[in-house]
Amino acid sequence: MRSFYVLPFLLFMHVPARGQQCSVSIPIESRSDTIGPPLEHNDKGRTDAVAHLGIAGANIEKLPDLHGFEAGIAHTRNELLVFFAPESHAIVLSGTLIPVPYDTLRSLAGSRAHDLAPVDGIRGMFVRADNRFQVIYATPDGKAAVAARMWGATGQDITKDQIRGIPGAVPEISISGASSDANEQSGLQGLSGGLIGTPSAPEVIMFIDPQCVYSMKAMHILQPAVDAGKVRLKIVPLSLLDYEDNGASSVNARAMLSLPANEMAQAWVNGRLNPGLAAPEPDSGEKLVRNTEIARQLGLTGTPTFVWMHRNGRIGRIDGVPTDVATFLTSVSQ
Repeated sequence: MRSFYVLPFLLFMHVPARGQQCSVSIPIESRSDTIGPPLEHNDKGRTDAVAHLGIAGANIEKLPDLHGFEAGIAHTRNELLVFFAPESHAIVLSGTLIPVPYDTLRSLAGSRAHDLAPVDGIRGMFVRADNRFQVIYATPDGKAAVAARMWGATGQDITKDQIRGIPGAVPEISISGASSDANEQSGLQGLSGGLIGTPSAPEVIMFIDPQCVYSMKAMHILQPAVDAGKVRLKIVPLSLLDYEDNGASSVNARAMLSLPANEMAQAWVNGRLNPGLAAPEPDSGEKLVRNTEIARQLGLTGTPTFVWMHRNGRIGRIDGVPTDVATFLTSVSQ
């Protein structure tokens, strides 16, 4: 019997752009120098996936075209991305070229492969081997393939969307049962935070660092919607920025968690925490640790991050400052 093994490869992945956030680690500084000529993308912005790499802070160098793809390297001081793009620049593939015809790989994969819907004319397949899997895309000439992830012109993870319907391909947080049990089942009920907004409005959990400028920016952007009764925020403090503010994040987070729940959010919004005036409550440290652990389980990497329950039991999420408040509110209300 013929065996098939997923081809190993080294993938330098570019993290898709998100809303503005304070990160748990020091942001990567981009380099100002480039080695080779840049790819010409005419500043197409949100319709050009190659241009988006540059907008995100990377330097871009052109490589010779390969099998109908434009090829290039996007790099910062600490990150490197080898990418392939069609002439339209509608998407980019980040991954490694496989010098084997795509149809040959598809034939060898047999029943282990699941064909994906083409994007911009690019065929792809999801290949599973035991508990491992790989997504492979065809080059335009069909004479090779790319083991890769596909990104859109605004940084969206197209590969994740393509494989979402394949059982086991994308881990999702899914809650079943009555909505009153949803928070308990997901662990969100254990979060400590302060509420702001009308009780009848859809509730959204907003993870913040009290010292994070983007957390405060998001609050100012959403304040009119809160005042209008369109959304209610549960503001949950974390301390992600201790590495750069000498522990001030933890001090202010514990100060928030020492206040009554109905005063916590307003004290932060109005700049009235004053952590030096009183010792934090003894249980504030435990609350902060619990908030941090739940945030870790959710894969949170920065603030602000918004999490909410949809009516169908699924969890919605936005990382960073919402760029379209109307769309955000529509999603929250569904």
